[in-house]
This record gives sequence, structure tokens and C-alpha cells, in this order.
Amino acid sequence: MLSAKAGFVFDTLEFRPSDVKGPCDVIRKLEYELQTFTEKRETSWAFTPYGGGDVDGPSNGPAPLPWDVEAHPAHMFHDEVKVVQVPHTASIKECHRCKGTGSLQCSECHGKGWTRCLSCHGDGWYTDSSGYKERCFYCQSSTHGHGRQDCLKCNAKGRVACPPCDSYGQIRCFIRLTITWKVNTSEHIVRKGALPENLVKEVSGQVAFEEEGNRILPLTQFPDNTINLASAQLVNNHKNAFLDERIYAQRHQVRIVPVAEVEYGFKGGPGKFWVYGYENKVYCPDYPHTCCWGCCCVM
Repeated sequence: MLSAKAGFVFDTLEFRPSDVKGPCDVIRKLEYELQTFTEKRETSWAFTPYGGGDVDGPSNGPAPLPWDVEAHPAHMFHDEVKVVQVPHTASIKECHRCKGTGSLQCSECHGKGWTRCLSCHGDGWYTDSSGYKERCFYCQSSTHGHGRQDCLKCNAKGRVACPPCDSYGQIRCFIRLTITWKVNTSEHIVRKGALPENLVKEVSGQVAFEEEGNRILPLTQFPDNTINLASAQLVNNHKNAFLDERIYAQRHQVRIVPVAEVEYGFKGGPGKFWVYGYENKVYCPDYPHTCCWGCCCVM
């Protein structure tokens, strides 16, 4: 069974950076996140070389349907792909590539077992500038005669091992089941103030509500109705978004990120910056001075 925790923590959050001075407006950034853990199953034909051994074929019983194959993720809410053989679907067949021979004609020498010697151009002799002739060093020991070099790809045999059957001449065919577990995440941030949403996602805050189960219902009693509306919309979207997948589990949470919006004055001009998250990160896009490395220091 999946555990579930529910209960709101909304009015107890305190902003930690107490050293912020001057006009300061403390804002609660609310982030609602919904995660749906889905499972998708796809089948396809596959084969491997067969060199002997037991075969789990139809004689052992009827093959189960894809969703009847027993399989579970190693960890909940973690992306994972698992490939398994569907029981009782294996059979032995002649290799489609080599027609059961276990070998293929060499593509380098076209089955001859030799190639023309590039050093002596097939003549078998080497002639220097004075006219002296001697046997070509590169092809003088060839098993196919002078002027010919043994093909290195097939070891002068003219045929190479068949890759699909690994020279056995037979393959084991079966139905392959690919199972994909995936975490699908949707989120909504209640926008209050000018702090960009992507910055809110990068810092820690306080979890005001969290719940996990096989299926979850939208929030209806959260103190901020905007979160309730966002929850209803996202839960409904996820309900209809994975038509060819199975919803394995769901969870959602509401996170509160503290944000201090601070106004300041510099050389007679107004300015504003934000301190956000328990890490006390600073966002000051209009800070008038930067150091030689381009960073900004305001605290």
C-alpha cells in the first residue's frame, strides 16, 4: 500500500533572513506540484542467436497478455525502462540472413578470398629505377598466388561469420515486452511579485501539504483558493493525458517559499531586490554596480 500524508501547514511559516533592513514586504510564493507515475507496455518481435538449449515455446502453455506479465519498478517515482521476454513465445527458426549456412560472402573480396596487391598492382614483381626486378614483398607469401594479397576480413576464406545467428545458422525468435515507467510532472506557482518562477523552483521552502496514493483527488480545502483551482485543473489534465498508459501512482504537494521584496535607494534613485528561499538567495536584476566579474553583491 502507498502511504498518504495530509494536513495543511500554512500560517506557521516564518521568513528566516532577519538581517534584511529597510522597507521589506514578505511574500509567500505557493508552488503546487502534481506527479503522476505511469507505466507503458509495448511489444515487438526480437531474436537472438540460437546455439542450443531449452526453448520456452507455446508447448509450455499459452502466452500471457502484455499487462498480465508480472513486473514492478525498482523505485517508485523514478524513470525506468525494463525489457523482458514474454513467456511461452519463443521458437527456433532458420536464420533469415544466411539461410541456415552460418556464413556470408565476404564483402571485401566478394567471395574470392584475395584482393589485388596494391604494391605491385597485381604483377607480383617489384622493379626499381635501374630495372632490377624482385618478387613483391607484400604478396610473395599469398596463398592465392603472386600479385594477390590474402583478404584480411575473411582470412582468405571468402566467407565471414553471419552476425544475426553468430554462425549457428539458427535464431531464437520471441516477443519482447518493453515496460516504461515515467514520472510526469505538472506544477503551478501562484504569482505574487516580480520574482521569476524558475528561481522559485531552485530553492527550498516548507511543505504545507503532501499526499500520495494510487489515485488522488484535487485539493478543495487549501486556504488559498488559487491552489485549489490549479489542483483541480492539473488532476483532471493528468486523468485524460495518458490514454495508452496505466497510472501506477500519484502524489502532489504544496510548497511555500518565503520571498522578501526589499526597496532601496541609491544616488537618489529607487531600486528593488528580492531575497528568497531558505538559502537566502538574492535576485537583483537592476543593481547599479557589479564587480569585475559581473556578479552582484547586495548583502
